[in-house]
Amino acid sequence: MGFRTVPSVIVRKFSKLYQAWQERGTRGFLRFLFDRTIARFRKRLNYQQWMAHQKLTPIDLANADREMAQWQHRPTFSVLLPVYNVEEVWLTKAIESVRNQIYPNWELCIADDASSAAHIQPLLIRYSKLDPRIKVVFRAENGNIVATSNAALELATGEYLALLDHDDELAIDALFENAKLINQHPEADFIYSDEDKLSPEGDRHDPFFKPDWSPDYFHSCMYTCHLGVYRRSLVWAIGGFRTGYNGSQDYDLVLRLVEHTQQIYHIPKILYHWRVIPASVTSSSEAKPWAYEAARRALEDMLIRSDYPGRVEAGPREGFYRIRREIQGNPLVSIVIPSAGKMLKTGANHCLLEACVHSIRDRSSYRNIEMIVVDGYDVSDKIIGAIAGNDLRFVRCADPFNFAQRINLGATQAQGEFILLLNDDVEVLTPDWIESMLEFAQQPEIGAVGAKLFYPNGTLQHIGVMVLGGNPGHAFHQVAGDNPGYFLSNLVNRNYLAVTAACLMMRRSLYNELGGMDEAFPLNYNDVDLCLKAHQAGYRQVVTPYAQLVHYESASRQAGLQPKEWQTLNDKWQGYFEQLNYGDPYYNPNLSRDEVLFEL
Repeated sequence: MGFRTVPSVIVRKFSKLYQAWQERGTRGFLRFLFDRTIARFRKRLNYQQWMAHQKLTPIDLANADREMAQWQHRPTFSVLLPVYNVEEVWLTKAIESVRNQIYPNWELCIADDASSAAHIQPLLIRYSKLDPRIKVVFRAENGNIVATSNAALELATGEYLALLDHDDELAIDALFENAKLINQHPEADFIYSDEDKLSPEGDRHDPFFKPDWSPDYFHSCMYTCHLGVYRRSLVWAIGGFRTGYNGSQDYDLVLRLVEHTQQIYHIPKILYHWRVIPASVTSSSEAKPWAYEAARRALEDMLIRSDYPGRVEAGPREGFYRIRREIQGNPLVSIVIPSAGKMLKTGANHCLLEACVHSIRDRSSYRNIEMIVVDGYDVSDKIIGAIAGNDLRFVRCADPFNFAQRINLGATQAQGEFILLLNDDVEVLTPDWIESMLEFAQQPEIGAVGAKLFYPNGTLQHIGVMVLGGNPGHAFHQVAGDNPGYFLSNLVNRNYLAVTAACLMMRRSLYNELGGMDEAFPLNYNDVDLCLKAHQAGYRQVVTPYAQLVHYESASRQAGLQPKEWQTLNDKWQGYFEQLNYGDPYYNPNLSRDEVLFEL
């Protein structure tokens, strides 16, 4: 760095700090500094360093023993281990990872699928004699993973089942952490945790820090995967593993199981090590193509059982999918557009509102819409004439610009079953953007539906909003538009705590039920507040990357956040933020709170 560049760097640093103080006020600024300090420290850690910080110490193990002694409930876990012709070294490591558990109440239920490898049977017999908690059954004829898993299931007597592949390993505290959660939440029917991968040399890498239960992300990929723990009685009630879903039998199991329970919990800890060896699903996307086809069939079956049927399309990569729900009827969508009639200073120097309306008309494949433009008598007669049509009407408001107020005013005039909140500084990119959002908004358990928004330069403006400790932030803000996101989260449907009102769809009845937008947020956080109300009421938010628009953010009004609005948001939702442990259920607490880029 040259001497003359130092002052500019310092200026940028202080400018960023000053902006943070302006946006958040003194209290918010202090929290910002604290989070940034912690984040900067954590960001220097690679995964190997992170693991070193997480390693259990003798003190940790002693504390675990004391904690277990105080538990009133000590559930037994039946670990199901289907086996077929696996190398002796990997099978031994898998079995030993169960025997090394610090929680002792387990049974290992091993079913061998008539392996031809000479070492399998003697090894399993030896272990069954070595530890009475190990049960073994040898199938007479070779079948498949489903038949073998069901054979292991028949051996199980524990209250809960845990699934282990024959070449993988459990973390030593895997069952302890699950038992701990069950003592805290005895109603738990399905528990999943984070995982990483294990090289043949024993090196751990590629951790997957998962969100809490995210149904729409789950319909895009089998993200819960390992370690999955299930109440045995519920697995029996739904028929165990189904024939015909080899390689994705656990995906099919969970798709059916979650239709019978909402008691789903996530442990944000790495409790499973998935070994990457040739021919394993982890080693390449082509290793087991039949597994991906089985997953697709499992999703198709789920849609048949659903109140909102549809079809399954291929996703961005093998193992990822897109569900296309059938839209019920041909509902009217009311697009509410607050506007100040501003011009965008470009080579063409065009009116934002005019460009927005024309893009809706010219590029949208869904036609049953009405547009309600709410302005402050500042849209010129020329523009009014240029966008006039039977599908558009104006609502005038003489008050100073208040985004929330104007949205609410437009919503009172809406006649559609659905309302679509839309900034006037956006333009449509994908023709079926409305249909892509309607597929979700029509489902009664869905609250707000958001879209994928790009800046004019192609970088990401919005793919979901995280709310971490009262600090809303856009995920992957200003990264390259083709960035796939964390485990392809930018390319598939995914749940978020909040979405931006620059493009937000919701059932009009729900919007009214929630009381609309809080007008105490005239410019910022009104969308976050609306989504928090929906989440608190039990509705989940979803972002679909298949609805894409370009967003000239703040081109139609002065940019910048106001400390008062940030303070209002935190005062209003302080209790709820405490319930969420100052985190975001869709953002793993192991990940950095800096920049919301899903990094350690």
